[in-house]
Amino acid sequence: MTTSATRLLLVEDDEEDCFLTRKLLSDNGRTEFEVKWVRSSDEALQEMLSPYDVVLVDHRLGADTGISLIEQGIAQGFQGPMILLTGRGDHDVDVQAMKAGAADYLIKDQLTPQLLERVVRYAISRKVAEAALCHSEEQLRQAHKMDAIGSLAGGVAHDFNNLLSIVLSYSELLADGLSPDDPMLADLKQISDAGLRAAGLTRQLLAFSHQQVLQPLILDLNDAVARLETMLRRVLGEDVELRTNAAPRLYRILADPGQIEQVLMNLTVNARDAMPRGGTLTVETSNVELDAAFASKNGSIAPGPHVLLTVGDTGTGMDRATLRRIFEPFFTTKELGKGTGLGLATVFGIVNSVPTGVTNFLSWVRFS
Repeated sequence: MTTSATRLLLVEDDEEDCFLTRKLLSDNGRTEFEVKWVRSSDEALQEMLSPYDVVLVDHRLGADTGISLIEQGIAQGFQGPMILLTGRGDHDVDVQAMKAGAADYLIKDQLTPQLLERVVRYAISRKVAEAALCHSEEQLRQAHKMDAIGSLAGGVAHDFNNLLSIVLSYSELLADGLSPDDPMLADLKQISDAGLRAAGLTRQLLAFSHQQVLQPLILDLNDAVARLETMLRRVLGEDVELRTNAAPRLYRILADPGQIEQVLMNLTVNARDAMPRGGTLTVETSNVELDAAFASKNGSIAPGPHVLLTVGDTGTGMDRATLRRIFEPFFTTKELGKGTGLGLATVFGIVNSVPTGVTNFLSWVRFS
């Protein structure tokens, strides 16, 4: 018997057939099932809003069919496997069930406790494997997309930086040739300030594309956060409270101090914009032990001891559609002219540029 029961939804309009199916499930001798029985498609769709490991669906449900229910359940977002039960073998029904998204097709007269348990167990295992494969494929697609955009962004940033150097140099030369009371100085300062802001934008692009020149040092993240506190409070303004929680005996990390500053500043600015009426920004550090399962779900991160930096706020939050795109470069929910869409993309680029040759005790920071 398994240590925890498998949650199963049985959709069957015949009470006698329900009793027989329950008995088959209880007599299998291997897996314990927690069965919920409903008679109609409407009841089943309502139940499928709750988590179930598997759904057994009778082919005939009064005026409805089990195939129709399977299609509706998938359209509604049910993630678990659904198995169709029918009273007799029919190749056409089998094909229709597979096309509708059924995990399998079983004939009631041929069922034994062991067969039913095995089919259910395999269906659940396949669904878990399919979900893991889809997750890996999505990670790979995202990595390829980010690499392509990063290469483009890095090339543009280098060329743009060269042009900015000319603009800033000539504005400085012109300013040096003017008297202190010359009205042109104010105009030149505007040019210089705009150039400096653009230079900051190119640094973000280079950080995102992993083409920034880095100077990694062995450092204490608690010290890095403490040095930035005054600047972060200034960025947040009076309406947002900054709270820091530094873990004692924090592992040291190998990182570029400038990149740590970029990450914290970008996250702070995003948090501030999400709290227009004030709130709280919390910055915490901690030592964590990441297992192989976590590492496999999170790209290139290695299992073992790590330092975790957590930045949280009490802001407005995001819907699922926005959440899926937050790390895309140039994607922003801010008004035109209010944001470049590079803040979180820069954070993504920095966090994923893991240094090589780092021991488990000099771990990279993982932000969440």
